Amino acid sequence: MAKKPDNQKQIKDVAAILEVSKAMMAEKDPDRLLNLIVDKATQVLEAERGSIFLVDFDTKELYSRIAQDVEIAEIRIPWDKGIAGSAVQTRKIINIKDAYQDPRFNKEIDKKTGYRTRNILCGPLINHKDEVIGSLQLLNKKDGSFNDYDESLITAFSAQAAVAIENAQLYQELELTFKSFLKTLSSTLDARDQTTAGHSERVARYALNIARAMGFSEEEMKVIDYAAALHDIGKIAVRDDVLLKPGKLTPEEYKKMQSHAVKTKEILDNMFFSRGLRAIPHVASSHHEKIDGSGYPYGLKESQLSKAARIMAVADVYEALTAADRPYKKAMTPEQAIAILEQGKGTHFDAEIVDVFIKKRLYKIERRKFFRMDATIPLEYLVQSDKKQVDDQPVKTETTNISPVGLIFSSQRSLALGMILELVLHLPEKDLKVRGKVIRNDPKGSQHIYQVGVEFINLAAKQRDVLSGIFLVDHV
Repeated sequence: MAKKPDNQKQIKDVAAILEVSKAMMAEKDPDRLLNLIVDKATQVLEAERGSIFLVDFDTKELYSRIAQDVEIAEIRIPWDKGIAGSAVQTRKIINIKDAYQDPRFNKEIDKKTGYRTRNILCGPLINHKDEVIGSLQLLNKKDGSFNDYDESLITAFSAQAAVAIENAQLYQELELTFKSFLKTLSSTLDARDQTTAGHSERVARYALNIARAMGFSEEEMKVIDYAAALHDIGKIAVRDDVLLKPGKLTPEEYKKMQSHAVKTKEILDNMFFSRGLRAIPHVASSHHEKIDGSGYPYGLKESQLSKAARIMAVADVYEALTAADRPYKKAMTPEQAIAILEQGKGTHFDAEIVDVFIKKRLYKIERRKFFRMDATIPLEYLVQSDKKQVDDQPVKTETTNISPVGLIFSSQRSLALGMILELVLHLPEKDLKVRGKVIRNDPKGSQHIYQVGVEFINLAAKQRDVLSGIFLVDHV
């Protein structure tokens, strides 16, 4: 029987759990939170490694994005398989002294990672609704095996972790809902005036580049991102005969067009924004203001304009000048637009912002949301159906249409929409394993050939970095 720890250690452990609990409750980013929980749990329970498996209720799987020092960035298993699945299904602590003697242990993971698992302690994560949302798993007690006291510790850890994870997920869902709502508002302008489609999104990318380079916080970056999405929302109130006029506006029509900035402020002032986002109406409606007071709609001067508003002005002007040819203007080259910004330094535009934008070449973005690489990439895929592998051998094909969010390939078989594929991309530097969902399956001619569109799902950060490195381009 394991020796019970002394009072001093128990007090120290309780203090550590309370400290971790405070940190967990303060962390809103789900990925950072999972890393925090695993790091602290392995530390307090003196384990070598740890991981958290979360329930994917849509696919009835458990997935783990945490695997310390392990190359595999994400592991997925059926939610009733393995030690983690057993903890989820039974809702009980599982303490295994010898992993290789337990039939529930999957030895293949050790084979893939080169790690040797000796013992395992796994506890279910149960939220306030009494739902099991995952499990916390610790591997290899540094000194012997996990004991009864360790079970009490993981119970306390799991209870705190479940609440923190649920809060973070709810926060993220609210953030995504809010952002999608704002983006939907913005897209109404694209639907109304196709000649300016994508303008707000590109303004956001330029503005975020500048803010990031100037050391803005995450909360300040959100203000800029959301304000950029909504900065032209006031154009909803501009009549079609003015907004959609292909030729030059008359002075009267130009005044009506200018009124969109006031309307933007009025619309956004009627929306509720949390304390950290209350600057959005000011930032969004000030993109035509100039630091010498000659702008519109309010003639604000530099001291009356926040740094975020001044960033928005630079981003908006540059994007408008370089935007694709329109019926009433020709697109400028980057060099021509940069020259205009230079001329307006210190009068129209904040000189520091212009210098950062130009010297750091922050205008060098891919103007499409995702760049698609024009190159032949060999790939293999296996079809998954009802969590079982359908193909005996990988199907070999290739794609010439690939981006960081998905790809398209030709197939002699029809793949059902929603079908999950396990893909191996044979990239120039290394093979990349990803999961994808079929979102297109279009017949191509009469040759029984199909154009299959695949969207990457649950792309791990390391995989995203690999793809981002491939798709970086050095042109506008």
